[in-house]
This record gives sequence, C-alpha cells and structure tokens, in this order.
Amino acid sequence: MEVDITNKANKIIRYGLIGLVLLALIVSTGVYFYQHHNKTLTIYDAQVTGDIVQAKAKSPGKITEIVVSDGDHVEAGDVIARMESSITDEQIQQLEQNVKLAQQSLEQLKKGATMTLPAAPQTQAPSAPSYSASAQREVARLRAKLAAMQANPDAYARKEIQSVQAELNAAQAAASVPATPSVPAPSPAPTAAPTVPQNPDIIKQAEMQVQVAQAALDNAKEAQQATDILAPTAGTVMLIDDIAEGAEVKADQVVVNLMDPENAWVEAKVTPEQAKSIRLGQFAAYELDKHKLQGSVKDIVDPSNDESGEQADADGDSRVTVRISLPSGLSFTLKPGMTTTLKFAIGG
Repeated sequence: MEVDITNKANKIIRYGLIGLVLLALIVSTGVYFYQHHNKTLTIYDAQVTGDIVQAKAKSPGKITEIVVSDGDHVEAGDVIARMESSITDEQIQQLEQNVKLAQQSLEQLKKGATMTLPAAPQTQAPSAPSYSASAQREVARLRAKLAAMQANPDAYARKEIQSVQAELNAAQAAASVPATPSVPAPSPAPTAAPTVPQNPDIIKQAEMQVQVAQAALDNAKEAQQATDILAPTAGTVMLIDDIAEGAEVKADQVVVNLMDPENAWVEAKVTPEQAKSIRLGQFAAYELDKHKLQGSVKDIVDPSNDESGEQADADGDSRVTVRISLPSGLSFTLKPGMTTTLKFAIGG
C-alpha cells in the first residue's frame, strides 16, 4: 500500500522555513541588543608601571660589574652592581687632618686667651680690648666649607678647593694673633694680663665644626668601602640606559630603578570624551604575557583637576590618566613597560 507523504513534506518545509526566519530574527535582535546595550571601549597602548625605588651609588667611582639583568626580580639587600670607589687614601688622610685641626681649635677656645693690657691714663678711659672673634668665626666657616668640598671632590674644581684652602690658611694666621686694644698714648706701665672671657657663640661654632669634619670623615670612609650597590627594596629591575660596566658614576647617582610588584598597576591615557565612560571601580579586561586578566579602575587623574595640570597643559596633552589594578599572586614576572590593550564594558 503506497502512502502519499507529499502533504506532510510540504508542511515540514513550510514550517521549517518559518522557524528559520524566526531564528534569524532572534539572533539579529540579540546582536542588536548586545551592540547597543553592552558596548566595549577599547584603549590601546596601556603600560604596566608603579612606584619606583632608586638604587644609588654611595660614592663617586667606576662600575666594575652589573650583577642583574633588566626585568629580574630582586629582594631587599641583594647585590645589584659592584663598583670601585674613587675616594683615595690621601683624601681620607686630609679629612682626618681636618678633624684634628678642628679639635685643636676647639680646645684652644675652651682654655681662653690672655692679653696684656696697658694701664688706663688718669684723664681718659681706654677703649675695650678687641679680640679676634670674627677671625675665629671665619676659620670655623672655611673649615666647614673645605671639609664639605673634600668629602665630594668630584663636585668641585681642583682650583676651587685650593682657593678655599688658601683662604683658610690666611684666616688661621689672622686668628692666631689677638687684635691690639686701642688706648691713648702715652701709656703707663702695663697691668696684669687678664683672661679674655670665653665667647659661647664661638665655642658653639667650633664644636659644630668638629662634628661636620668628623661626619665628612665617617662618610668618606664608609663610601670608600661601599663597593657593593644593594637593592633597597624588593622589586623588578629597570636598568638605566647609560649605566654599564666601566661607566663612571657620581655620588648619589641612580644606577638601577626598581618597581615593587605589590605597588604596580596598568596605566593608560584616554581622551576627555572616553573618560566620560569610565568610573572608579569599573572593571577592565586585559592580557599580559599571554595571561587574560581583569582589574578595576583605582584612579582617574584629570589634568584639569590635578596639581600636575599646568605641566600637562604646557605639554599640550590634555588626556586623562586611568590606572587599573593588577591581580595579586601572578604566576609570571611582571615587568615595567609591558604593554596591553584595555577593554571596558560600557552601557548604551
């Protein structure tokens, strides 16, 4: 017995087409709804950055070895580089001599000075004795200046140091001779030699001079022995471009920058129009080292409201800075300068 399925097939085709049309309509509606109610704001050229800590050379000298590489992670106290100090034994000896001279000067001032004064005439009182207090102050000032220059010789020309040394020698010679008191002539026989009272201000300056000279000596000795440059904190190494083995460095010159991963973030510049779609706490998706991550907006810095706005305007950059948090416990090494693309989901 033959069964006619023509009618059944026609129904399937007819209703199937209707179903396909309905499915297409649903899909297109969903796409439209997603596009208009879940737009994505994409920000390119975002970079990893953070709080930077500097590792510096303690004394002038030459870099003999750089132990770390760019992007390495170091702990506080790890050796970053080694150097050879340019502070010589002769400079240490000179600083030791400065301490000795300053101590001798202080001892002399504490003992006081005696002066033989002529007797006063019957008709006119003599003027007050004049002691070389100003000369002693000048000696203390020049010694402090010379000690500071010798502690950091690379910052001064040799002629400058020699000139200050010559001034100090002249001042010491002048200070060693008390000024002659002015009295009318003729003078009777001299009286007993009284002791000139100690000047507290001069003694205080002399004590300070001893402290300055001793500090300069201690710093120079420590700097001469500080051949290892250590990491002041844990972080990721950022080498300075012009620092390499054999490079000459000055005291307090930065050798390596360190970024603390615990105080790092992703930073991007956005236009004021884009910034209107971003708010604090908003989530952003990004990828670093092939790892898909997500962070929240932790800071929005508008040049028009920030203290640095004048500088930003002067540079012609009115963009807003957006900082995104980084997850903790990352399984890869976070390096400063790593670039990524931020994607913000925003409403329609």
